[in-house]
Amino acid sequence: MPHADFRSPPPPPGSERPERLLRLLAEDLRTIVERDPSVRDRKEALLHPVLPALWLHRVAHRLHRRGRRVPARLLMLLARCVTGVEIHPGAALGRRVFVDHGAAVVIGETAVVGDDVTIYHQVTLGAVGWWRDNLRAAGERRHPVIGARVVLGAGATVLGPVRVGDDAVIGARALVLGDVPAGARALAPAGTVSPPSGGTSPRTTRADLSRPPDERNGSMNPDSTVLIVGATDETVRKAKELGLTVLLLQHPTKVSPEQEELADVLRVLDYTDWAAVEPVARELWREPGFRVALSITEPGLENAGRVNDLFGLGGTGYEVTRLFRDKLAMRRHLAGLDPSTVAAAPLLRREDLDAFGAAHGYPFIVKPTDATASIGVFRIGGPQDAERVWATVEGLRGTRTDRVSTMYLLRDFLMEEYVEGPEFSVEAFSFAGRHVVVAITEKFVHADRFAELGHAVPARLDEPVRERIGASVRRFLDLIGLRDGVTHTELRLGPHGPAIIESHNRVAGDMIPELVRGAYGIDLVEYALGWPFRLVPELPERPEAHAGASVRSLVSEPGRVESVEGVADAAACDGVLDVRVTAKPGDTVHALRDNWDRLGLVAVTGPDTDAAIRRGAEVIGDAIRIRVVGEDGRTWLAHAAEARSLAEVPV
Repeated sequence: MPHADFRSPPPPPGSERPERLLRLLAEDLRTIVERDPSVRDRKEALLHPVLPALWLHRVAHRLHRRGRRVPARLLMLLARCVTGVEIHPGAALGRRVFVDHGAAVVIGETAVVGDDVTIYHQVTLGAVGWWRDNLRAAGERRHPVIGARVVLGAGATVLGPVRVGDDAVIGARALVLGDVPAGARALAPAGTVSPPSGGTSPRTTRADLSRPPDERNGSMNPDSTVLIVGATDETVRKAKELGLTVLLLQHPTKVSPEQEELADVLRVLDYTDWAAVEPVARELWREPGFRVALSITEPGLENAGRVNDLFGLGGTGYEVTRLFRDKLAMRRHLAGLDPSTVAAAPLLRREDLDAFGAAHGYPFIVKPTDATASIGVFRIGGPQDAERVWATVEGLRGTRTDRVSTMYLLRDFLMEEYVEGPEFSVEAFSFAGRHVVVAITEKFVHADRFAELGHAVPARLDEPVRERIGASVRRFLDLIGLRDGVTHTELRLGPHGPAIIESHNRVAGDMIPELVRGAYGIDLVEYALGWPFRLVPELPERPEAHAGASVRSLVSEPGRVESVEGVADAAACDGVLDVRVTAKPGDTVHALRDNWDRLGLVAVTGPDTDAAIRRGAEVIGDAIRIRVVGEDGRTWLAHAAEARSLAEVPV
């Protein structure tokens, strides 16, 4: 059977305009910021060791396709001298290809690399040898074709005209000589580690060595063992209090002494990277084994779902989790099932803003597809706002913002219809498809921005409205496909009833779980950990609150924090559940843009919701002293943010 000609044909006239190349180069720069956690912004990305090789190849490939082979070769020779990366100018690289470290990467002439591929150092996409290739017919492909979203681990070698399907993983040091199906894994044999006679293995943590060998892996019962992907100290502590054996995957920046002490097995890795998580999950599945993988922290949710899918564990899987995490994917999914859902579309070009406004009217919302804490959310009031918002979005895209370093980048944005009305969140727990609304949380949101200024439970609502909100959330969870576990769903009570804004299959932030525990006596973290093992009882359809609870936030006009006092005094006040002050002397205080501009939170209980809201402001006013100084030398104290009641908000 004759082979197809994989040589790139000459480009049609006008098909490679300079602006297209410039957009591609800019995308390469953004990709480095997105994929490399050590790079904070585009300026730093300009110094990434692999960027010259990518950029020079983009130019050299175009020269090669036009028949200018010598200049193309000279450019790639320069790239190799500077970066150690050797890419033949004839190789075709897709968009958003990320080469990490890059030293000794070799990509041959007829290789094709798809979009969003990740390549680690010492990877070879080569031919099988000149003694065979010289016998091939002219134009016959000699090198691999790599599909989209493939990961090629360090030292991986793929030889010959083979195909690696989309979403496949080629493990470190693996040798591939045949086709790899889409989604498959080609892994080299893992090395075995024997404990040294005089020390500990670098991969073994103190948590694993704190018990004698016969009390570690060998005696663990998989039926009472949980694999937790990312956790706080509280999560690990409560899992141990439930009697569970804890296998913890934790990010290097998040490990704490308490986690090292409590976890039965601790593996330190970037748990947001599936290529890093999968081999460790397979190792722990073989020994000691586990019943389910779970996470109640945003960055760990998707890979916990992948682990459940990989081993058929029955917990919440990747596809359901993705619909929660990706707001645009959620909107598209609901649009096919519920015509009344809020309209949404991706924001890719400046012109998209005008088109969405013309189709759906003003105002509408622009926001990231997968961020949290109200970061990067904008209201387009009319065509006059489009230019300003587009410029801001482009400045944020590919960054971790200028105020906080998170495990996620602002990358893709979407547009969606604006819903006018008061905002609530619903804290729910699902028991094998039976969705229980545990609490409806009243939210206090800035009048002009989307910063959350406080929360209160139970929400002050009439019973018919409460029932309508509960029915809307239960229907939403059914449509998404969630069967078990905790959820936090945000909605607005609009002119046509409740409208879902977004949802998460994890506990809420901003101390809302503390409010639920204070008002209802229900620990949502304990339920999230215990329900997969049936260690907690099912909740009734209508849990009853025995008190009210509220979170009030501390805010200030712009300035600089001069001093912080009274935090311990506030924590000791009657009715206080928790006090979390993030402001430190010397910090810059910004005008409120999102949740990260608040200076702290105070959670309290009271006889009812009204009393709890008042009590929070009293504790802030009586105990906490955050002194702020302005540019003119004037000083003042931070104060409790306004909490507008429902009576002041049109419903």
